[in-house]
Amino acid sequence: MKRVSALVIAMLLALTMIAPASMAAKDTKSDGSVLKIETSTPEDGAKGVSVENLSVKLTMNKEMCSITKAQKKHNQSVIKLTDPKGKKIKVTAYYSPDYPNQVMIVSAVSNSKTQRFDSATEYTLTIGKSFTSADGSTFADKQVISFTTLNQTRSMAIYMVLMVLMMGGMIFFTTRSAKKNLEKEKEKKNEVSHVNPYKEAKRTGKTVEEIVEEDRKRKAKAAEAAERRRAEIEALEAEIRAEEAKQYNKRVSARRPISAAGSEYKVKVVTTQAKNSQSTNPKGQSGKQKNKKGGKKK
Repeated sequence: MKRVSALVIAMLLALTMIAPASMAAKDTKSDGSVLKIETSTPEDGAKGVSVENLSVKLTMNKEMCSITKAQKKHNQSVIKLTDPKGKKIKVTAYYSPDYPNQVMIVSAVSNSKTQRFDSATEYTLTIGKSFTSADGSTFADKQVISFTTLNQTRSMAIYMVLMVLMMGGMIFFTTRSAKKNLEKEKEKKNEVSHVNPYKEAKRTGKTVEEIVEEDRKRKAKAAEAAERRRAEIEALEAEIRAEEAKQYNKRVSARRPISAAGSEYKVKVVTTQAKNSQSTNPKGQSGKQKNKKGGKKK
């Protein structure tokens, strides 16, 4: 009896030790066979998603790129993107060998003329439970990812305000910089043209007479330099005018007949006068005498 009891107790102890291990092994196998979404872009509940080239990138815990054509067709059939009214939007799933665990779900709305994404609108991506990985694993339950698109009207208004502020800032700083440069040039010009002998004497330690004499010499030197520049410019202009006159004014050494240049053209002058005709201006008659004769005839 004691021996039977000892055997029963030993069997119970063995079963107690084996059961947790077998259950743990079963659970591990179950977790490893389930397909899961590790990350998504945009995330579930994301806001301000751009409507341009809108797509959803999913990173799985399983390899996806080597699935068969049949699996791709099946996966495509269980993906659904809907708007708030439940209207379906066409999407396509893409797989890349460069990113074997990723699935890119792209909408054709961005390139469509009949469909478009609305701003500030919530869209829902639903992936069925039977979505399959390369090794045949599926989700434990359907996956739902919701996101809200960007409010483009408000975004455009903010963008315009920022543009106006930026342009205003550029104009302000450019104007201020130009004014400062102008003031500096004016101050520099005033310092050069108008010297305060008392301030200069205090600054340099020289006498007022010395400052005045230096300023007079400086102005005289500047006037001489300006006069030299003016004389040089006038001389250059005179030289240019003389060169132009020499180039365009041609002189001949002596008069020559036209035949000397090789011309054969001859001009014949013929003078004829009727014998009995009277001169319209008789020799020795003044204009008054002619007028008198004309008056008598009348």
